[in-house]
Amino acid sequence: LNINRRLTGLTRSGENRNALKLFADVHRCGTLRPDQYSVSLAITAAGHLRDTIFGGQVHCYAIRSGILSHSHVSNTLLSLYARTGNLASLKKNFEEIKEPDVYSWTTLLSASCKLGDIEYAFEVFDKMPERDDVAVWNAMITGCKDSGYHGTSIELFQEMHKLGVGYDKFGFATVLSMCYYGSLDFGKQVHSLVVKAGFLVASSVVNALITMYFNCQMVLDARLVFEEADVAVRDQVTFNVVIDGLAGFKREESLLVFREMIEAGLRPTDLTFVSVMSSCSCAAMGCQVHGLAIKTGYEEYTL
Repeated sequence: LNINRRLTGLTRSGENRNALKLFADVHRCGTLRPDQYSVSLAITAAGHLRDTIFGGQVHCYAIRSGILSHSHVSNTLLSLYARTGNLASLKKNFEEIKEPDVYSWTTLLSASCKLGDIEYAFEVFDKMPERDDVAVWNAMITGCKDSGYHGTSIELFQEMHKLGVGYDKFGFATVLSMCYYGSLDFGKQVHSLVVKAGFLVASSVVNALITMYFNCQMVLDARLVFEEADVAVRDQVTFNVVIDGLAGFKREESLLVFREMIEAGLRPTDLTFVSVMSSCSCAAMGCQVHGLAIKTGYEEYTL
């Protein structure tokens, strides 16, 4: 139990190499036998390090000791092979799981999408015994989007809506990022769903909405989303999106939002200064922004 606590502490603090060393020491000493939790933690550490050799050794130990039958061990192994891009091993280990759970299916699905095997991802999706988990749909929607199948992603989102699966901030942000000028009507429909579902409290969703409206050249709509967003929801990304979006249309407003960002106590980033400098219409304003950039360590982005 003490070993597992130490392994947990090391993996949580990012000391994955030390976690693997501790596991190896415990295994070699012979007096303590790593249990399913130790194995799961060691595989997790190996996954973070992309260490397939050590991960493979722990996998062999799990087979010999009979620990592989525990769901959290088999699922952690799936995550290892997903992280390292080994789809063949991922498929093989998935097929050896007697009763895969939602996590098992979703890991296989996500990895197939990320590694570009969309056809196989759809095969997995169609075979899934339960598809009422939003994470499953998000995996498909994101995978299709990343592979360039934007139309398919939108169709999946619409099907998810019809089936009443539900939503989360990740799904909303993903589908909104695919809405450009030609799909403004769909973007507005998603905006309505966001409001009804109560997701205007999520910064990522608000930022995606603002970006969508700027991409569709709907500046007033973008500005309205920003103004109506709760102060607590507005983060650095929110201000950067608005400042950059306004810089191409209404430079003076862009500078006003920049001032608002400073007054809100948010530290400007390199992207902030790049956008703001393009909005400066006079030397005096440019000098003020340049001075602030020097103070905050971003002078190189204003030259």
